[in-house]
Amino acid sequence: MNFNLTAQYLLSKISSYKCGIKRQLEIRKNKLLLERARKIYKSRKEPLVSVIIPTYNRAQILTERTIPSILRQTYQNFEVIIVGDHCKDNTSELISKIDDKRIKFYNLPKRGKYPEDPEQRWLVAGVAPVNKAIELSSGDWIAPLDDDDEFSEEHIEILLKHALLNDYEMVYGKVNMEIKPGKWHELGSYPLEYCKISRISAIYSSKLKFIKYDINSWKCREPADWNTWKRMKEAGARIGFIDKIVGNHYIEGTQKKV
Repeated sequence: MNFNLTAQYLLSKISSYKCGIKRQLEIRKNKLLLERARKIYKSRKEPLVSVIIPTYNRAQILTERTIPSILRQTYQNFEVIIVGDHCKDNTSELISKIDDKRIKFYNLPKRGKYPEDPEQRWLVAGVAPVNKAIELSSGDWIAPLDDDDEFSEEHIEILLKHALLNDYEMVYGKVNMEIKPGKWHELGSYPLEYCKISRISAIYSSKLKFIKYDINSWKCREPADWNTWKRMKEAGARIGFIDKIVGNHYIEGTQKKV
């Protein structure tokens, strides 16, 4: 008998059991919190959208690709909350050169505490600045965006309109996903399903701000973004899908899609 494998199996079962208990308790709590939020929520006539971007030492691509895609939006009532995961490059300097008061940058005084294992770390990388960005946001709606990706020009308008017309609290669409340099495929489908939604394809009501990204979601072997969407669904959020491309998700370091 391989005792190492047996121990790993038992630890995995225990971890899954703990995650299950934690999830059931959280579902009950989140259902109550969402009911309460619905009662007190008041949206503006022209809703303010908070675009939240976590970043770490990607100043050039952030300011040359990502931020310009927001400024080109057909819907212009937005704020941009960029939070650095203790950036050490010239992110602050390059952002300050963009003449738009809607853009705000905050750099965390220290990096988030992530797992040392590369795979586990990948599942939750950027959670610390994302949660800080949510905390700093003041919009009626929140639109997540990664620091090396871009929105389509109608991203906010399409998703927001679909949400308001159908009384959804979260809406997502499709993205062009870069598989390898120059090769793309469409990602996104309904119903909500693991690996069928991109973090940058969604917009959600600030009624759901209480659902933060879980830096420990790696313990349940889940990416933090998927874990967040699933918890919103379990809380009873009204979720809709629109069959349109709303952004481009790039492999790091690739050139702009034409």
